[in-house]
Amino acid sequence: MIVLAYDHRGYKLACDIKKYLEKNKIQYIEFASKKYTATDSYSEFANLACKYILEHDDARGIFICGTGIGISMAGNRHKGIRAGLCHDAETTRLARNDDDINVLVLAGNTCGKTKATKLINIFLSTPFEGGRHIARLEMLDK
Repeated sequence: MIVLAYDHRGYKLACDIKKYLEKNKIQYIEFASKKYTATDSYSEFANLACKYILEHDDARGIFICGTGIGISMAGNRHKGIRAGLCHDAETTRLARNDDDINVLVLAGNTCGKTKATKLINIFLSTPFEGGRHIARLEMLDK
């Protein structure tokens, strides 16, 4: 299950991502405003999405705000959430392989549909290597 969280600046990219997920028969749930105004709060949607992810073992998130920074910060305040802002294939692959991110964060202002779908594919298909990375990740939740 993919958990989408986005604000008004992530709305356009989120619409493209939802079409992609539907086309590929990937289930999703979304936490976002239905008004899509500048008063939306990415932190509210990230908090709801993180709660869902932490309660469902099979859930991974895709979060979007304008820069990706704010919603990353909101997500990473939750113990057990590892949100990674990724801008290219290599950082996405390493974020999954080394850091076991469970939330892919995208910047709605700069990430287009083609790049987003490529990064989502990497996010969903790259396994966590484990090994030496486990101890580092365990330190995050202390």
